[in-house]
Amino acid sequence: MENKNEQKLTRKSLGIKQIDSMIQGGLPNGSVIGLSGPPGVGKSIFSLHFILEGARKGEKCIYINLEEPRRNIDNMIKDFDFADEFFDLEKKELIIIKCLDYPEYEKVYTELLERIKSDQKIKRLVIDSFNCFFSSIDNPHTLATNINVRKMITDSFYTMRRNELTTLLVLEKNEGYGDGFDYNIPYLVDGMIKLDFLDLGTIERRIFIPKMRWTNQYKESKSYDIGKAGIQVIEDEELG
Repeated sequence: MENKNEQKLTRKSLGIKQIDSMIQGGLPNGSVIGLSGPPGVGKSIFSLHFILEGARKGEKCIYINLEEPRRNIDNMIKDFDFADEFFDLEKKELIIIKCLDYPEYEKVYTELLERIKSDQKIKRLVIDSFNCFFSSIDNPHTLATNINVRKMITDSFYTMRRNELTTLLVLEKNEGYGDGFDYNIPYLVDGMIKLDFLDLGTIERRIFIPKMRWTNQYKESKSYDIGKAGIQVIEDEELG
């Protein structure tokens, strides 16, 4: 018997309709989700869709990039048809972009995340790339560094987990080291979205969602392409 007092789980649309349909309409509201894959599969573009969709709905969204200078982000956005809309929403302060190098982020991450947690207007957060920051620290295999990094990750997850804040963590996959993730991050997140590609003479990009809490997710992978509209899933009938 249905519990009348049970609240229905709300979801955050990714802004890519076909991928939303793979996860019952979007990411669980208030969740922390990992987005993984090797270079060139469109992880940052995927993140832009997520941020843009939130801003379209009047939500304040934060995009933190730890790898690229701002000019590179702007050049990437300009490649797509939604560029003018994106920059317009940024002028309205519904989108806030912060590009920090690793030393800057190490100094300010605690204060920055606390401000994000305390600002109830912020509904969406992207950190691109999350695990690369921790793997960049000198002497990562020393006991002291491992303890410090694990504390930073634990503190980060604690700060990101608040009602109405949905977080997307871009995770770089390092080839040759298992799944290439540090410090068990995939086990800490509420969901994992994997982007990858097959080299069959032509590049075929695939999306697979192996983990998504509170969700009956699509059990197979789907093909997708990247064009002027951004990421678009290729339906089965188009593949024939």
